[in-house]
Amino acid sequence: MVLEQHARLPLRLLLVEDSQDDAMLLLRTLQQGGYEPDYQRVDNPAAMTTALAGQTWDVVISDYSMPNFSGPEALRLLQKTRLDLPFIIMSGVVGETAAVEAMKAGAHDYILKGDSARLVPAIQREMRESAMRRQSRQLEAQLLHAQKLENIARLVGGIAHDFNNLLTPILGYNQLAASCVGTAEPAISYIRQVELAARRGANLTRQLLAFSRRQFIEPQVISLNQLISDIDPMLRRLIGEDIDVVTLSASNLGPVRVDPGQMEQLLMNLVINARDAMPTGGRLTVHTSQVDLGEPRGQHVVLTVSDTGTGMSEEVKARLFEPFFTTKESGKGTGLGLATCYGIVRQHGGHMEVTSEQGRGTTFKVFLPRVEEALTPPAAVDSSPIPRGTETVLLAEDDAPVRALTAHVLRESGYTVLEAANGVEALSVAQRDAEVLIHLLLTDLVMPQMGGQELADLLRDVRPSIKVLFTSGHPDIATALRELRGDQLQMLSKPFEPAYLSRKVRAALDG
Repeated sequence: MVLEQHARLPLRLLLVEDSQDDAMLLLRTLQQGGYEPDYQRVDNPAAMTTALAGQTWDVVISDYSMPNFSGPEALRLLQKTRLDLPFIIMSGVVGETAAVEAMKAGAHDYILKGDSARLVPAIQREMRESAMRRQSRQLEAQLLHAQKLENIARLVGGIAHDFNNLLTPILGYNQLAASCVGTAEPAISYIRQVELAARRGANLTRQLLAFSRRQFIEPQVISLNQLISDIDPMLRRLIGEDIDVVTLSASNLGPVRVDPGQMEQLLMNLVINARDAMPTGGRLTVHTSQVDLGEPRGQHVVLTVSDTGTGMSEEVKARLFEPFFTTKESGKGTGLGLATCYGIVRQHGGHMEVTSEQGRGTTFKVFLPRVEEALTPPAAVDSSPIPRGTETVLLAEDDAPVRALTAHVLRESGYTVLEAANGVEALSVAQRDAEVLIHLLLTDLVMPQMGGQELADLLRDVRPSIKVLFTSGHPDIATALRELRGDQLQMLSKPFEPAYLSRKVRAALDG
């Protein structure tokens, strides 16, 4: 059945043909088959090269033999461009042998001009297969990109773990030094500069761990609307007066189970990125919504951050979430902001979508699974004095500076400390001092010879009353253990400071 004019499908056709009459017959066949061709006719290599470079095409149809050109030559020219376009030869003067050779060379079909009824079905078939090849290449590119990010994540996660072990004694001993010198200048000024640098290092580590999805998270059930409302004044101070800020909160928005601190970091990173994309001012919109993504993903809460800034090219979008990739001037960005956002969202079981066009702004959408749980009540602020104790603590830590600092802090707080460099040594200490009541095992999770989890299980068998506090610079392992053992598991993440260490030890002992 011939389709009506208004129902015809557009077709961008590059026609390699020297005869205008034959071209008109071919176009009439396409129109009768339901297409409305937007075509260009060429009959020599130079014209074809210009046409291929000048615009995009859906299909190339070529005559086999022409005075100044040929179908095989046109096919080779197309192949040199590496454009994946269906190439169909249509001729009435060449035999079966030539047709077979053309197909072997890479032509997608060979149609005799006397058999034009085959043309439309051949185009439909080849365009379907071409679309499938494009989709396959896109999926392959997405897979390779995901694998690349995963490899980078493993690398930076390992670096961050080692860096956490370095930062723990730097922060700890620096605070102990500050308590010794009091307010004496210039020593206290120097100490504060060391602390500032160490905290910047700790923040960098948190960003790396967030990207690698290995940061230890403490999720709570919260409302994104409330979180945005709470930090809105801070966001407006960050943005400046030349940018109009619009906040739109969806009513009846469902709760999400996330780490509030990480969600604040995510939102701040997206807002700062939007601000930097609008150097001469503009509009920033932050809004929430809810969407059903269907089975098996279900209901999601959506956080959207949009700007009217400079936008991004396709090349920039392709590398957007790579750590240390930035388009900002030297000294004005680490390239970790969006990489951190990517890791935070993935670690919470969500995903991100980005749309951007140069000169027309950028929109980030963060999708987080909605939960059907009551909101977590706010935690009380701990302003109590640093606690002390007299109990005995078995300390198992393979990093010598971290072990020395931890033992010193605990002894200064009144505890008796038994030290061990790994699980095997800690087990030996516990067996050697069998008559000594060990109240708490403070152990690193990952150690040579025997890790903290195995050590804790063995000690509980012979000392059922012992309390356990795990510490780790491997947040992914810590998170996995907490999921395995339940939220009541006591965990101390590196880098930690003396006061925080003392409070965690006291809390673990008090149970």
